[in-house]
Parts: sequence; C-alpha cells; structure tokens
Amino acid sequence: MPEMDAFKQQKKQAKPEKQTKKRTNWILWIASMALVIYVIVTIVDQNVKIYNARAELDRLNDTISLQEIKIDELKEVADAVEEDNFDKFDDYIEKKARLNGFVKEDEVVYITIAGD
Repeated sequence: MPEMDAFKQQKKQAKPEKQTKKRTNWILWIASMALVIYVIVTIVDQNVKIYNARAELDRLNDTISLQEIKIDELKEVADAVEEDNFDKFDDYIEKKARLNGFVKEDEVVYITIAGD
C-alpha cells in the first residue's frame, strides 16, 4: 500500500501543473486577442486619418488651382495696363464691379421678390 500512497501523491502533485498550464494558456490566449484587437483598431484609426488627410489635401489643391487662375487673370490685366491696352483692364474692372452689384447708368435693374 505504500506504493499506492506514493502514486496518489504523484497524481495530486501533477494536477496543479496541468491547472497552471491551462491557466497560462488561457492568459496567453487573452493577451494574444487583446494584441490583435489593438492592432486592428490602430490600423483602422490610421486609415481614417489618412482618408481625412487626403480629403484636406484635395481641398487645398482645389484652393491652389483657384488662386492660380486668379493670379493668371491679374497678370493679364497688369500686362494690359503696361501695354496701354485698356480694353482688357476696363473689362476686368467692369466684371469686378458687376460682381459687387454695380450697374451702368443706362441699365434697368430688376429685383425679383420671389427669391431664387
């Protein structure tokens, strides 16, 4: 019977090792899943930031294009003034004045009450 007692003691000592191993595997699995979730969230966040940055870049490129068009228009007017070609200059001034609501002396202004 002493052999039986020794066997039971070995069996009791073996159980905690298996429980510890299972607990370690469980903790390792949870840590791995947490890492995977963190990586996924980080990638999604970075993609959102990239999308927003590209949208901002497109908006700024559109603004640059508009400014370049205005600069070209002003260069044409400046060149026309230097060459004493006041037709382009007068056309430019008239265009800007009309955009600000000015009219010529002999024009009749109609205002719609209905709105747009």
